[in-house]
Amino acid sequence: MTSDRQALSRLRAQARQARADGCFVQAARLERQVAERAGVLGLAGERTRALLWEGYSLRQAGEDDLALATLLQAANERAVTADPADVFSALIAIIHISLERKTASFCRALLEQGRRFLADIQQPWTAPLDFLEGQLAYRRGDFAAARDWHSHAWAGWRDEHPHLTAATHLWALCRVAFRRHDPVELERLVEQLNHLHPTQALERQLTQRARLLLWRARRTVDLAHPASEPAPVETALALLTASADGASRDTGARQEALRVLALADRWEEVDAALSRQPLQPDTFETALLLGNLALNRARMALGLPVMDDEYGAAGDSEPLSSPVPVALPEVERHYQVAGRWAETEDERLETNWYNNRLKIFLENATSFI
Repeated sequence: MTSDRQALSRLRAQARQARADGCFVQAARLERQVAERAGVLGLAGERTRALLWEGYSLRQAGEDDLALATLLQAANERAVTADPADVFSALIAIIHISLERKTASFCRALLEQGRRFLADIQQPWTAPLDFLEGQLAYRRGDFAAARDWHSHAWAGWRDEHPHLTAATHLWALCRVAFRRHDPVELERLVEQLNHLHPTQALERQLTQRARLLLWRARRTVDLAHPASEPAPVETALALLTASADGASRDTGARQEALRVLALADRWEEVDAALSRQPLQPDTFETALLLGNLALNRARMALGLPVMDDEYGAAGDSEPLSSPVPVALPEVERHYQVAGRWAETEDERLETNWYNNRLKIFLENATSFI
């Protein structure tokens, strides 16, 4: 039995290292081996934990359906030897996935299920649930509520299992500060994130993405008097390189990098990235980005400055640019696709934020289409 446990420990260590390196497919395979061996040995607790990490790894690899099936096995584990923290973590991961594909009411039901589970086992692990409440509010465009939930979650964070990483919490707060047009708070949060000195690949990417958001916020605020801070082109290119290897799912880093490169007038790099890995308008965000890139190309062709319509569309702001009398069917085509996605997302999440957000983009491009 000792040798069997040592073999499990070696596999688990290899899986942890693979995740730290961003090799999530490899990590999932290793965790599957752990789960299978633990099942043969009758180690239910070890099997549940392996299923949890296999599901997490599959999720990060972009295999949501496989991840969901695996996580459901872990979340439904009722063996006495299964760690409740692992069962709860599996439920948290399931809610993460559900936020991107299920209705708001379905997600609320899962969140309530999570709180009932904590009440039953009398554990104070509410920070991940508060975080997910903030994620739901963010997706619905309610950034005041998102800030409250994420702040509460971060205040209750503990560096022990079960928990989300500190970088995950701070990144969520950075995104909300960006949406709320609060560059002062955003700068403070980015500093906190920088001080973490993350070692894992995903956490380093969160820090890089936060720096991109801060530059964009400063750029818009200082548009009349451009700041001396150079565009974070190297950071954007590094994010593009990381997303191009296909080893992990696209969490939005690629879109953020492309926006920064366009705002920095680095169209050659934008074109090269899109040539290597074309961006498909298969989500609201990608369709919106494609339309905005086409709009900024038109501005450049007319000698006008490129504008960060994304930052302007974050709140109740006025259109960022004057209408330009040019017909541009490409802009119209992408925004029409974005409009179809907006209808779907607004219905799914019980909001009108997506259509309202698109409306501001359309106002900025009124005379193009």
